[in-house]
Amino acid sequence: MKKSFNLIVILLAFTMQAVPVCADDDIESTPLQLYSSRTPKVGDNAGPRRAPANPIPLYMDIFLNVTERTIELCDFGGSIISYYIYNENDVQMCSGIISFAGQPEASISLASFPAGIYYLGIIQNGITYEGEFELE
Repeated sequence: MKKSFNLIVILLAFTMQAVPVCADDDIESTPLQLYSSRTPKVGDNAGPRRAPANPIPLYMDIFLNVTERTIELCDFGGSIISYYIYNENDVQMCSGIISFAGQPEASISLASFPAGIYYLGIIQNGITYEGEFELE
């Protein structure tokens, strides 16, 4: 009986990880995929964009909300991240630090951004993750 209960708990945990908790069904949002890179894109130094041999996954849900022009972040681990957003000309549009210690959700406003392609960089536990998104 105890083994079957443990198996059910493990299966439930895997199922809950697959369901995005922060996504709201009535709002048009797109999940963003970020990939780890070696060098953060800080200041005017873009640096090389090579992925490490053993990438470490980012345990955070990230969604682009095109209706409200925001990036929605969800992290239940209570971590602190730094983020950077660059446009396609490598000009830094915004940056900041977000702490998920008090609440699991946060958002980044993109209301003042013109249409175009942007790059989101997140630094969590010393590892940089980058991804691309487009605003229309």
